[in-house]
Amino acid sequence: MKKILKDKRIILVVLVIVLVFMLLDFNQRMVLLSKLRSQEKDLKQRYADLVATRDALQADLEFTKSDEAVEKWAREEAAMVQDGDIPIIIMQPANPVVTQPPAEDAVIDEIEKWEIWQELFFGD
Repeated sequence: MKKILKDKRIILVVLVIVLVFMLLDFNQRMVLLSKLRSQEKDLKQRYADLVATRDALQADLEFTKSDEAVEKWAREEAAMVQDGDIPIIIMQPANPVVTQPPAEDAVIDEIEKWEIWQELFFGD
C-alpha cells in the first residue's frame, strides 16, 4: 500500500513539474504572439503609408504628362509667354534704400525674488 502511495506521489510531482514547464512555455508563446501582433500592426501602417505615397506619386506623374503641367512650367519657371501676352519683368532698384529699424528703448526693472513673494502673498 505504501508503495502505491509513493508511486502516486511521484506521478503527482512529475505531473506538476510537467504542468509548470507547459505553463512557462505557454507564457513565452504568449509574449512572442504579443510582439508579433505589434510588429504586424506597425507593418500594416507602414504598408498603408507606402501605398498612399505610391498613389500620390502616380497622381503627380499623371499630372506631369498633361498639357496643363507643361504650360505651368513654361510660364512660371521658364518665363515663356504666349502670343498676345505682355511680359512683365520686375527689376531690382538701382540704389536700394536701406532702412534701419528704430532702436527700442527697453527698460528692464530688476525685481528681487523676495519682492515677487511679497507681492504674491500680500498683494497691493
